[in-house]
Amino acid sequence: MKKLICLVLALTALFALTACNDEINPDVKETEPTTVQAPTEGETTQYKYLEYADHIELTDFKGNPTNVYLPKDINGKPVTSFGKIFKASLTLISISIPANSSYTTIESEAFAECQNLTNVSIGNVETIESKAFYGCQSLKVARISDTVTEIAQDAFKYCTELIVYGTPGSAAEEYCEGFNSIYFRDSKAQEETTTAATSEETSSTEESSTNEEESSTAETTTKKKVSTTKRVTTAAPATTTAAPEETTRSLLNIFDLP
Repeated sequence: MKKLICLVLALTALFALTACNDEINPDVKETEPTTVQAPTEGETTQYKYLEYADHIELTDFKGNPTNVYLPKDINGKPVTSFGKIFKASLTLISISIPANSSYTTIESEAFAECQNLTNVSIGNVETIESKAFYGCQSLKVARISDTVTEIAQDAFKYCTELIVYGTPGSAAEEYCEGFNSIYFRDSKAQEETTTAATSEETSSTEESSTNEEESSTAETTTKKKVSTTKRVTTAAPATTTAAPEETTRSLLNIFDLP
């Protein structure tokens, strides 16, 4: 009997405690499992991709890439990743990751063993992971934005003729300081040099054009003078040929011949 009474009291206390908790946290409810929308597959003339609710991930390049400018968006959604779709490509020559895009990472081995890759432009990326450009022995120029804050030690391993253009004091310059075969150049200074060279070339072209025009004008003037001289010279024989006829008539008049 005592055991039964104790059991009843225990159950009563348990129910009372549960009711008390419900009153203290009336908004606490059982969480329902959230469902993640599966991505849909799609493709453009150049790429295959996975489309998520708020972004796009590239999964393949159709055909043989050569000079590639990665897309900023597809179907109005930002493209955030291209994975390893270019790894070991034998046709890729240059790759440009645009500024103001949503790419944040160049994944490990993304361009590894791209034997003919010579030029890279990296904008807006934050991280270049391990072996991203591993074994790209033809890579000569890499333009790296100052948005890049982390470059793996072996990201450009075996790129033995590489010149990196970037901002002084950036992660790109710091990275180059650790190698004897990778050189750093100030991208702004290089742009100014290119602009000056272009301006000089334009000036030289304009000067050459002016000289050609002056030469053409002088040549035309000379031709006119020669032409005038020829006309005067060709008129002279007419006077000379008229003289024998007058002399003949004078002799006929002397002898009264018709």
